[in-house]
Order: sequence, then structure tokens, then C-alpha cells
Amino acid sequence: MSTAGIVLAAGDGSRLGGRAKALLPHRGRPLLHTVVDALLGGGCDEVVVVVGAFGDEVATACPAGATAVHNPDWSDGMSTSLRRGVDAARTHDRVALTVVDFPGITADLVRHVLDEHRPGTVTLPVFEERPGHPVVFDLADALTAADEATGDEGARSFLARNRDRVRRVDCSDLAEAGDVDTPEDLRRLR
Repeated sequence: MSTAGIVLAAGDGSRLGGRAKALLPHRGRPLLHTVVDALLGGGCDEVVVVVGAFGDEVATACPAGATAVHNPDWSDGMSTSLRRGVDAARTHDRVALTVVDFPGITADLVRHVLDEHRPGTVTLPVFEERPGHPVVFDLADALTAADEATGDEGARSFLARNRDRVRRVDCSDLAEAGDVDTPEDLRRLR
């Protein structure tokens, strides 16, 4: 079963003072590298990085194994990036969707979530009951989620409407949950 990793990295980092989250330093390199390496090391065959606000800079920073896809509509919300990413992943059987500002992601986490995924379900990692990333969808579900998404919600509504098919997998022992959204969250990069 082929898997595409999709990294949503198109935002303008407004809550972080207008900084490109993908380029934040993490372990001596851009945070984007941590995320891409985890997806590839965890079993993804390809990684699509959806870029927008800092498109050229983030695309230039994409490591080997990652392809940047520009989203000119990034300011209309995460839903537009989800559509771009899923569209670029159409040749795969499933997708592992994550945001770029999740420094806790590791290859072990990605591998575990992919191993736990069952066709016909959506696999959602949880960290001490808190939902996180990467979320694994069969391609058909990813296409539906992307098509139905509006504004800045991403796949949230799809997950809520299909709660009975969401397989929650406890990953509390594999990563520290939490995104980097505000200046206070920068501590997660240490």
C-alpha cells in the first residue's frame, strides 16, 4: 500500500509574529526537515509539502524526498492547503496528514500510526486523549475530507461526521503533543 505524507506548511505564522514555522530552527536545522524525515523514515513513499505565505523560502528549504506544492489561495484557510496536498497525492492509496509545526513527530510515531491503520477507517493518534498528527486516511476519504473542508478547519468536520470510523490510537509514549502556534510554544522546539 503506497502512502503519501502531506505537510501543511502554507500559513503566515500570524500568531507567531509572522514567521515561517517550517523554517524555525529545530535540532540545528529547519523544523520542516524534522517533519519530512519522520514521514519518510516512518514509511511514507513520498512527501508533499504545501507552501503558501513563505512559498519560495519554504520550497527552497524542502529536503530530498519532499516536493513543494504551491497554494496561491493559502490566505483562504487550511482547507485550501488540504485540497492542494490531497490532489498532489492522488497516485497513492492513503495519506498521512500533518502540520509543519509539530516538533514531536518521529519516524517511530509515523510507523506506528501507519501500522495501526485499517482500510475503511481514519487513524487518529492521540496523546493523553488529545488528538494529534499524523492522521491517516484512505485516499477516497482524504479526497472527500478535502472536498468538504471550508475555511481554516482542515479535516475537522469530516472527522466529526465520521466519528464511528475514526480509530483513535494512543501514542502518548511516542511523542510529546503540541504544535508551535505562539511565542510561548517555541519552548517545544528545545
